[in-house]
Parts: sequence; structure tokens; C-alpha cells
Amino acid sequence: MSEPLTPRRQRNRLAIVAVAIVAVISVAAISFFNQLIPEETAAVASFPVQQGEFVIALTLKGGELEAIKAENITAPHVRGQLKITHLFSEGEQVEVGDLLADFDDVEFIKRVTDADQQLQIAKAEMEKAVANQSAQTARLEGEVKNQQAQMRLAELQVEKMKFESTIQREESQLKARQAELRLDQARSKLESQTVIDSAQLKQLRLDISRKERKLEKAQSDLKNLKLKAEKPGLVVYAKKWSPTGPVKVRVGDEIWGGQELISLPDLTRMQVQTYVNEVDVDKLDKEQLATIKLDALPEPTFHGRVTSIANLGREKEGEKNVKVFDVTIEIDEADSRLKPGMTATSEVIIETVPPRPVPQPDTVKQEAVEEIPEALPEPIYIPLDAVFEKGGKTVVYRLNNGQPVEQVVVLGQRNDDYVIVQDGLGPDDRVTLRNPTIVLDKLGGVPEATGSASDALD
Repeated sequence: MSEPLTPRRQRNRLAIVAVAIVAVISVAAISFFNQLIPEETAAVASFPVQQGEFVIALTLKGGELEAIKAENITAPHVRGQLKITHLFSEGEQVEVGDLLADFDDVEFIKRVTDADQQLQIAKAEMEKAVANQSAQTARLEGEVKNQQAQMRLAELQVEKMKFESTIQREESQLKARQAELRLDQARSKLESQTVIDSAQLKQLRLDISRKERKLEKAQSDLKNLKLKAEKPGLVVYAKKWSPTGPVKVRVGDEIWGGQELISLPDLTRMQVQTYVNEVDVDKLDKEQLATIKLDALPEPTFHGRVTSIANLGREKEGEKNVKVFDVTIEIDEADSRLKPGMTATSEVIIETVPPRPVPQPDTVKQEAVEEIPEALPEPIYIPLDAVFEKGGKTVVYRLNNGQPVEQVVVLGQRNDDYVIVQDGLGPDDRVTLRNPTIVLDKLGGVPEATGSASDALD
């Protein structure tokens, strides 16, 4: 029979049990930490060092495709504004003879009616003038004939008075002279009236001619309100300016005659109209190569070259005090997927490391007298996410037997995603994409490295 435990012995036993429990927990914790740290380290994402051509490019977003060549359809050249009542569906294929656009014709029908009425009035005035002139001419011609008869009578009277007294002869001669003067006056009136009538008829004919042309123009304007396709093509609406910026024309718009309305583009040659921010415009130059991706299609990648850069900047639409320069990139490929109006993102190649050989024009080949230089070595590069700043030094974490090791590096040129490593890494190395010491710091280990990739490169 065991003897009963005294209070003191009970306290001693509890103390021993407590120490044992703490010891077990400590061993378990150490084991857990020793297992967790390698697992966390192994879970850090890594990236193999890359070697090859390093491309520095400038990304131009917000570009829009358009044809290099297109047949532009303009609104008819008419007086006043035109209201669009019909447009052929954009993006559809039009055939010869199809109605591309139509306009409200109420005002133009009225113009034709008014012009026709004015022409008829002018013709009636002409007929009236001709009739009046004919009557006036007949009257004047009659007066001339009457005066001719009076003069002949006077001449006969003079002959009759040969043997009469001197006074009677002189009187007859004076009467003959008066008759001659009246005849001359009648003839003069006839000639003057003929000139006046001719001038009046000429003026009336000119008025009729003007009103005929006015009627023809009104009839032509009315006819031209219906724009029909003269060749097949894909319909693309033109843009017009509005208070909110350029917008495509649509049914119901009022436009001026001669304004561009529709274009039928040549889809075999396309280009991208895009823009570059003023801070980057000096990086661009004509003939720089570019790659183009359509925003609507992940593939394929098209190729092209910069063909123009605007000399003057403009304010970016919707963003005040932001200046941009328009840029045109011509696409090399012809592809049915390239449609006018599609948005695209372009990557203009600013520089390559090592530089690509520049094509030279054909020249007379000469025998080489010098040894051909060796190709420049290709650089190695890593993601920007793998670069850190620690203690004033630029470092990466290189994997050595699966464990990250801090490595000081010397960096070179960079692009949006990668940076060249000039010293500190080899082509067979692998680096982590985040700072692995962060895990140790959280667990009470080594201090966390400070800085970021952008800090290391700035």
C-alpha cells in the first residue's frame, strides 16, 4: 500500500511534468522551423538567366489601323448644309452601283422648282421684248418710207419750180431740204432702235442663260444627293469634329458639301496611326522597326516600320496639359484580319544589344583584305523583379544547390521587363523572383533586405 502524497510531493511532480511538456514543445518547434524554412525557401519562384539579343523598345498604345491608300467619297458640293438620311452599313462590302449615301432632298426639290419658274419668266420676258421690238421696228421703218416719199415729192416740186420766180424756187428747195432732214432723222431713229433692241435681247439671252445654268445646277445637285459606288470596297465612315472630339458620321448629321463622308480603303497596304508622349518623342526616328499586335486578337504579331513623326505636338484628347506627337507605322504584311478602325499596340525597337547589322545598298564586291570581325557576344539578362537594393549595393539571390545565395551584380541597359547583367552572374545561373530573406525575417531570422528593382536601377 503506497503512502499518500503530501502537498509538497504533489507540487514537485507537477513541476517535473511541466518541464517535460516544455521540452517536447521546444523540440517540436525547432523541428518545425528547420523544416519550414527550407520549404519556404524552395517555394520562392525563380527564373533562369537568359542570354541572347536584348531588345529595348517603346510601347505605343491607343493606335488605330487605317489603309495607306483609300478612295475618299465626299458629300456633293452644294450650297448650304446637307442632312444625311441614309448610309451604307459600315464594315460591309459595297458593290458597283450600290447606294452609299443619301441626303434630305426637300430643299433641293424647291430649288429646282424655283429655278425652273425663274427660267420660264425670263423666257416670257424675252418673247415680250421680241414682240415689242418687232412692232417698234415696223413703225420706224414705216416712218422712214414715209419720209422718203415726202422727200421725193419735195424734189419733184423743186424741178417744177425751175421756171418760176426765184422766191418760189428757193421755197421749194428749202422744203426739199427739210424733207431730207426728216428722212435722215427717221433712219437714225431706226438704226438707234436697232442697237437698243440688240442690246436688250443680248441682256435677256444672258439672263436666260444664267437661269438655265442655275436650273441645271439645281437639277444636278438634286441628282447628286444619291451617292453610288463606282467601285467595290469595304465601307469605312469618315470622322468629323465635335465638341467632345472626332466622331464618325452617322444618319441625321448635318454636314457641308465637300466634306469627307466614306472611304473605300485598299486593304492590301495598312498602317497604324498612333502617338507618342512628348517625353519619349526624341527616342523615335523614321525607319525604326516595330512589332504590332491587334488589341482584339492575341495573335499574330505583325511587323512594320516608322514612316512619319509629327513635327508639332497636340493636346491629348481628354487630357489637358498632356502633349503627344502623332506617329505613323506602316505594316509590312497584308492580312485579311487587318481592318480599318481596329485598335493596336505597337512596340518600336529603339535599340538592340548587340546592335543588328545595318543593311547596305548593293555595291561592287571587292575581295576582303582584312579578317572578318567576330560577332559581338550576346548579353545575359534577368527580370527586373529579381533585382534588389541592400546596403547600398545591387544584389540578386542566385540559387546554389537549391538554396538562395546573395550575389552582388553590375547592371547595364534595361527595358520594361528585363535588365542586362554585366557582372556577377553566368548564363547557367538561376535567380529568385522575390527576396527569400523576407520569410526568415518573419520567423525571427536574418534582417530583411531593403529596396526594390526600380530603386536598384535609378
